[in-house]
Amino acid sequence: MKAKIDERIKEEYEAKIIGKFKIYLGNKLYAKGKNKWTRYFVSSLVQIVANPGIHGRYENCTTRLISYNYTARAGNDTTTPTSPDMTDLVSKIDIAPDTQNIVLFKEADYTKYQSRHKFSWGAGTIPAQIIGEFGVYLYLSDDSWTSPNETFPVANNTYCPYINPAVRLGARISSGDGDFDPIDYDSSEALIFEWYVTIKF
Repeated sequence: MKAKIDERIKEEYEAKIIGKFKIYLGNKLYAKGKNKWTRYFVSSLVQIVANPGIHGRYENCTTRLISYNYTARAGNDTTTPTSPDMTDLVSKIDIAPDTQNIVLFKEADYTKYQSRHKFSWGAGTIPAQIIGEFGVYLYLSDDSWTSPNETFPVANNTYCPYINPAVRLGARISSGDGDFDPIDYDSSEALIFEWYVTIKF
């Protein structure tokens, strides 16, 4: 019996956007898994797809996209689950990574594309403490638009990819969600956090 056409379409052509992470203590992999998105990340992706372009010039909208001023932070909270409306970590350790970079990957058959944001805190950068959450901060909309919204005007005939853009929490990884066991971090080795966005179709 042949599969129904809608089932075939779903199986063969459905695209997936997946956020994953890896945590390293020094060179040793400590944990890996999937992140939880905030609504600001998803809203910003939709706005980029819907935006017709940038006309004129405006302070917040020239060519700044999701990874403009990107960064990450660790936090202490070990019990709070992630919700889509979170704007920050529950108990943020406000210490920036010592190094960070972005790498892109693609499959030869064009069915998988991936970005990796890598954040590293060297030994001694974060004092010894319990670490139970990580957050990725990106240049995102505040999701203040109402639905439906046909345009994205800002000023002076400018159309911005985002509405009220700023660096906001885009993804969270936490012990409260069961993503990893809390880390009893002793600060003697590097803490490395890798965040991946994968699109497969």
